[in-house]
Amino acid sequence: MDWAKAKNILIFIFVLLNLFLSITLITLFNSDNISGEAIDNTVKVLENRGIVLDCEIPLYNKEMGTLISTNTILDKDLIIKSFFGEVKYIEETFNESINAVCGNKKLVIEKANTFVYNNSDPREAFYLTDSKRVQNHLANLFKEMKIPFEKFYFDKTEETSEGQKIYTFRQKKEGFWLYSNYVEVAISQNGITYLKYNNRNAKEISGSQKIVPAYQILVKNLIDDSGTVISKIDLGFGEQVVGDDTKVLDDIPVWRITAKKSEKIVERYFKVYNGEEVKLNDK
Repeated sequence: MDWAKAKNILIFIFVLLNLFLSITLITLFNSDNISGEAIDNTVKVLENRGIVLDCEIPLYNKEMGTLISTNTILDKDLIIKSFFGEVKYIEETFNESINAVCGNKKLVIEKANTFVYNNSDPREAFYLTDSKRVQNHLANLFKEMKIPFEKFYFDKTEETSEGQKIYTFRQKKEGFWLYSNYVEVAISQNGITYLKYNNRNAKEISGSQKIVPAYQILVKNLIDDSGTVISKIDLGFGEQVVGDDTKVLDDIPVWRITAKKSEKIVERYFKVYNGEEVKLNDK
């Protein structure tokens, strides 16, 4: 057989198979139950697109509402004392933010919800070598600032090119991740070089709508992603960023897909109601 002709036949079969699987998935989506067949077909579609699935596909398919939150008011004096101790420091106000500097240490405290700490030359005798020890240390630190930390859970760790480790902890509510409520801390061999706290008070989940299941999100959105390895899929709420860093008032429910491509780890968020990809305030 002529190779060019055979190649065209194989391409036609490949396209036809993908079309058949996609139609099958759309038919199955009209049902409230997620079948094993839907999951198996999703895996095949991803494989045909050159995507490796290295985790389970969540089967959650209940209705979800939006998360209503209020601002967290911070005690700037307690925060400054917890990081600077009783040492004198310089303080100034800029656009409703408090900027405090003490030697190589710097704090920026927003009017509500957020503060950022930097230390260009930490000199602590350090022992924070894993996520559990980091979590315990942060719990004690936040206790000094009278900021609750018990609802924060370890989410991920990364390593920078300078050899520092970055740990991220996020809140949960009713089992769902709150992607915009987080503590991110960077640690060198000598101590904490960076810490960011961002948190709004999660009050209640209001309203409910039918959601798009995770398998349908994968089929709809991961198309030109050959070489991608999906390591985690989870569900939660996040503060959407629209346009010029404008944030939506309520936290929207989203699917988060964590994947690796060309040694780069990326996190992508998709609205659960329509599968639209969105940007969140997540770091």
